[in-house]
Amino acid sequence: MGREDGASRRVLVVGCGMAGARFVSRLTALNPDIRITVLDGELRPAYNRTLLTGVLAGHHRPEDIALPLPPGVDLRAGVRVVAVHRATRTVVDSTGAEHTYDTLVLATGSRPHHPWPHTRPASGGHHLHTLADCRHLTAACADARTSVVIGGGLLGVETALALAARTLPVTLVHRGPHLLHRRLDPKAGALLRRVLEDAGVTVRTGTPASGSADGPGGPGVLLGNGDVVSADLVVVTGGTRPRVGLARAAGLPVRAGVVVDDTLASVGDPDVYALGDCAEHRGVVHDTAVPAWQQAEVLAARLSGHDRHARFTGARTLTRLITKEVDLAVFGEATTGIGAGARDGARTDVLSVSDDRRRVYKKIVTRRDRVVGGILLGDLSTVDTVRRAYEATEPLPPGRLHLVSTLGGDG
Repeated sequence: MGREDGASRRVLVVGCGMAGARFVSRLTALNPDIRITVLDGELRPAYNRTLLTGVLAGHHRPEDIALPLPPGVDLRAGVRVVAVHRATRTVVDSTGAEHTYDTLVLATGSRPHHPWPHTRPASGGHHLHTLADCRHLTAACADARTSVVIGGGLLGVETALALAARTLPVTLVHRGPHLLHRRLDPKAGALLRRVLEDAGVTVRTGTPASGSADGPGGPGVLLGNGDVVSADLVVVTGGTRPRVGLARAAGLPVRAGVVVDDTLASVGDPDVYALGDCAEHRGVVHDTAVPAWQQAEVLAARLSGHDRHARFTGARTLTRLITKEVDLAVFGEATTGIGAGARDGARTDVLSVSDDRRRVYKKIVTRRDRVVGGILLGDLSTVDTVRRAYEATEPLPPGRLHLVSTLGGDG
């Protein structure tokens, strides 16, 4: 077993994104005697990454999204870790300095994934993954006349709306049949498209972006069907991949992410832990904020000695998209239809209501009288009720209108 009794006095954290910052804050609160050193490659680490599109839209200032670290933490900003030597429990940073540790916590996060890695970058191409990316993109908007966003996932939708809020003409290109096609059913995807079009976003679905091109209207993006979307500013939101190069070079077991057990320790070294976007737990890489925070709570409880038996057994969370233009919560088996069967033969039921004029759609998927997924689009008045039902272990009552309407009673 690793040192989980609070006696470990040298905790070295690699990465200070949302997961790392939350872990450090909780560990310090539970055991202020532990010495914590944080190494992060960003010059301004520790901020709420989910609010970057709000900064881009002008709704937040960069300082508004900062995550303050507790006093006493030794933060080395702008310093990358280049090697981990597990035999001597040391790491080497980008300045050549060595740091010793009793416990090493990898919170290295993720990196943007490019949809066409083997072709030349798009002219005016940007990602929106860090605060530095956001500053560069904001500056580029000042000189841009047209823009295109590649990828119709959550980040792509938020980014397109943020650019539209800056009155910049924007086209959103998505290879799937409808927006958020892995999370939303066609009905919700079509309604979300109408919301974006109402906000001034041109939406192109069903065809991928295959590379950059120079068209009659200037630089732009080549689509899979041969069309060219003219744009002098391109934002790629093609998803992310866990940053695992450091762990792999150190000889730790890695699949999609750093493989960890329920204690969040690497299955290859009990003195090394991973959490957040870079960790793979029970075959799943959780890439949203709430599971990362839950992991941070568990690991802080263990390493502080506050709760040596704390475990992370998975997460059942709602993914939220909240912008000025639309509210959306989606979770679980949201795309499942009525009568669909599970491996054990159980069939699903679906409760849904919609109001196309108000751009509202609610869908709750149940199986064996338990909520297993759902979509709340355009109205989140019942989101807390739905969340409790999704997380509950008890079966639902016969009356279920309370899941989709505040007039439905409490069941």
